[in-house]
Amino acid sequence: MSNNEWNLVENAKEGDVHAFARLYEKLYKELYRFALCFLKNTEMAEDAVSAAVLKAYENLRKLRKNDSFKSWLFQITANECRRLLRKQESYLEDTEWEEPHSSESGFEMPELKEMFSVLSDDERLVVALSVFGGYTSREIARMIQKREGSVRSLKSRALSKLKKYIGE
Repeated sequence: MSNNEWNLVENAKEGDVHAFARLYEKLYKELYRFALCFLKNTEMAEDAVSAAVLKAYENLRKLRKNDSFKSWLFQITANECRRLLRKQESYLEDTEWEEPHSSESGFEMPELKEMFSVLSDDERLVVALSVFGGYTSREIARMIQKREGSVRSLKSRALSKLKKYIGE
């Protein structure tokens, strides 16, 4: 984390809305790509990011280390994604559901959506953080509060599943 980013976090913690907005601008694309990979739905991804950013803003003073801001925000986003998935699952149990068209879900190919459905939530989370977020296993381990070896195992298992799925 650069000194400028550290200062932005510190200023945001002190109530500077503009500092928080600048931090949000820097991370929005990464957060959205992450949520989209996790949820496979554009509207849900937007909702997850919006809710996560609001929660982060409301709880920013609780952040102990300014250097942890990015991983903290990704963890909040991951929790929001899980919450939305649980909410959707309970909704689906109560109603008939028609699968959205691929253009509505944000993917060009239905096969891509199906391919990611073979992964568990944790595997999808690790792949999303690694591939779309560009995080290392150590960084991901801190974000999702697992051991680094567990993260590498999840990633390896996920990539093996994906390779099997595409027939390599």
